[in-house]
Amino acid sequence: MRKGSGEETGGPNADKKDAVLESAPKPKRHTRIERAETRMEQAEVRTEQANTRTEQAEKRTERAETRTERAETRTERANTRTEQAETRTEQAETRSERAETQSEHAMRTSEISYRRLFEAARDGILILDVDTGRISDVNPFLIELLGFSHAEMVGKTVGELSPFKDIESNKVMLERLQRDGYVRYEDLPLETRDGRHVAVEFVSNVYQAGDKKVIQCNIRDITERKRTELASIRLAAIIESSDDAIIGKDLNGVITSWNKGAEQIFGYSATEMMGTSIMRLIPADRQDEANQILGKIRSGKSVEHFETLRQTKDGRLIDVSVTASAIKDATGKAIGVSKVARNITERKRAEKKMHNIQAQLEQTNRNLTKRSQEIQYFYHTLSHELKTPLTAAREFVSLVIDGLAGELNATQLNYLGIAKKSCTELAVYINDLLDATRLDTGKLHIELKAVSLAAIIQRAIAVMEPVAARKKIRLSEELDTDLTDVMVDESRIMQILTNLLNNALKFTFEGGEIIVKLAEYSKSSECVQISVTDNGCGIPKDKIDNLFHRFYQIKNGDATPEKGVGLGLYLCRELVLMHRGSIWVESALGKGSTFSFTIPKEPATKTAHILVVDDDGEVREALGRVLKEDGFDVATVARGSKALNEGINK
Repeated sequence: MRKGSGEETGGPNADKKDAVLESAPKPKRHTRIERAETRMEQAEVRTEQANTRTEQAEKRTERAETRTERAETRTERANTRTEQAETRTEQAETRSERAETQSEHAMRTSEISYRRLFEAARDGILILDVDTGRISDVNPFLIELLGFSHAEMVGKTVGELSPFKDIESNKVMLERLQRDGYVRYEDLPLETRDGRHVAVEFVSNVYQAGDKKVIQCNIRDITERKRTELASIRLAAIIESSDDAIIGKDLNGVITSWNKGAEQIFGYSATEMMGTSIMRLIPADRQDEANQILGKIRSGKSVEHFETLRQTKDGRLIDVSVTASAIKDATGKAIGVSKVARNITERKRAEKKMHNIQAQLEQTNRNLTKRSQEIQYFYHTLSHELKTPLTAAREFVSLVIDGLAGELNATQLNYLGIAKKSCTELAVYINDLLDATRLDTGKLHIELKAVSLAAIIQRAIAVMEPVAARKKIRLSEELDTDLTDVMVDESRIMQILTNLLNNALKFTFEGGEIIVKLAEYSKSSECVQISVTDNGCGIPKDKIDNLFHRFYQIKNGDATPEKGVGLGLYLCRELVLMHRGSIWVESALGKGSTFSFTIPKEPATKTAHILVVDDDGEVREALGRVLKEDGFDVATVARGSKALNEGINK
């Protein structure tokens, strides 16, 4: 504060007091006192004024503090709102981050799901670049279908792949996709790498993949569908063209389909029968059959080749064979019956006729069998009845020739020699007849033992040498003496050889030659071959096939036989077959013939298996040892159960 100012002295009243004091003459002391008082008063005034100002300042301070507090409150509120805003912002950012995370997760999940579908799809899928049309990805199914690798397809256009060579150009397809966003080929033929031909349905469309567009081509293999459709068409054609009646009906017996075969068999048109009951075709006394068939179908069974009678439109009864099965829906539930009825009237008539013919044939066969048995009995009886007196006659002739009945002259000896020879020949014929009878009755057996075929051949030649000498025919042999002994029936091999030699002597001219050869069979080292070769008249080709038939004899040309009943070669063939061999002839007319037969080196008994069953070990061992020594394949067991198992394994 500055002295002398109106504000500092207390205002108008103070000025008046000062004016009075200054105008009045007063003593100096008093004046000083007054001045002091005045100054005190002024000081008090000033103090009051200061106090007032202090109060005012305090009020202003209070107001300022109040305003400050209010400002602080507002600041706090603003800070609070700011914090709340920041919190909300953070929450919003958190929600945004969560949303972005969820979106990314959903996108990844979607991509994974799509990839899984892409990889596992049973349709082929190609992904193409929308601008160039070049393949960027291909799924495994299409790789497997076409036979091309992933690397071979990626980067190429669809048209550049050989299976799609018939598809329109890449440019045209892209233009269609860009214009329409969609391309479809209903039935596109493809040829796979391995040459298979498949039919596919090819569908292309454009879709958004992230920030760009791509083309997806779906390729579905419709080969089986086409086959099924074709099969359905063929089946429908077969049904329509079938001569059998093919009828569809529901489970109540109401007819739902009727083919031309049914029209031909029963005489009703489809218009007449559709929607009517199947009972219309069933005779009155067989009405239960329809219910029985429907009952089987409802229970999941089928009816096959059920033979019965059905009635036609004109009232005739015909024989039919009925086959019925269920018509099922997609769930496998029976919803109807498919029935095939075949007209077997003619077959039944033929069967009846065949039955009558068969009965007649059976009776004829019985009669022939009886006659055959009678003939065999006659041969057997005749042979035995002839053999006994013939043997006696031959022996008595031999006695007379030997001089036991007295001395004979040359003529008598000659006649008796002829009689003895005739007896011997007749004995051969009788033995042949007996052997043929034994073959027919299964009573002819062979007894095998190890013998030298060379020795048998030499004995046979020795037996036939006198006959050959009388005809001036030379008998010779070419024998492989290194061959081992073979299991044969010695007497039967001798019979075969003498028959073949006798046959060769009959058809070889005077001065001719007969050679008997023994060697390993050229076509199999497991067999030996015996051949009898002559340079006689030979055999016509048209007669060769019948040579080994029973009672067959050549009756014309130069090969007319001298004697015999036609059983020799037949018995040779049967005896060779019993030894598991084969026999044949090679001949040229005018040059001679060669009769050959083979015999296995291994004995027939070695292939026989014998199972010895005995609970006594010593007995089993002894029997097994003896049988093995005889060339059998022997197995021994103690119990019956093991014997059964061993027998099954063998």
